[in-house]
Amino acid sequence: MSDRVVEPEIDVMPRRLIDKKKADNVIGVLSSLDCVSDVLIVSHNYSGGTGYAVGRFIIRIKTSERVDEAAKRISEVCRDLFPHGYDIRIGRFTKTRPTLKDYLSGKER
Repeated sequence: MSDRVVEPEIDVMPRRLIDKKKADNVIGVLSSLDCVSDVLIVSHNYSGGTGYAVGRFIIRIKTSERVDEAAKRISEVCRDLFPHGYDIRIGRFTKTRPTLKDYLSGKER
């Protein structure tokens, strides 16, 4: 077992895909919140791989923050950022340790 502290995560899924320019703006706004330690995106390629659209934002919350309070602040910001609506979930959305597939593919040793 590792002594590594795992940061809580909040998943924000806009009801419509977001283009790269708007996604960069959203990342900037969310990253500026004092409770956020990192913002990850889940993107989808389009136009023959020349661009991408963002379908989800995974927001890591600082371990010193309460997740429910951080979710309220993020939700307030998202109301302005996503006029067509969004869904928000609290949980674990990224891997915390390597999987068997990572070891077999040589990504982990």
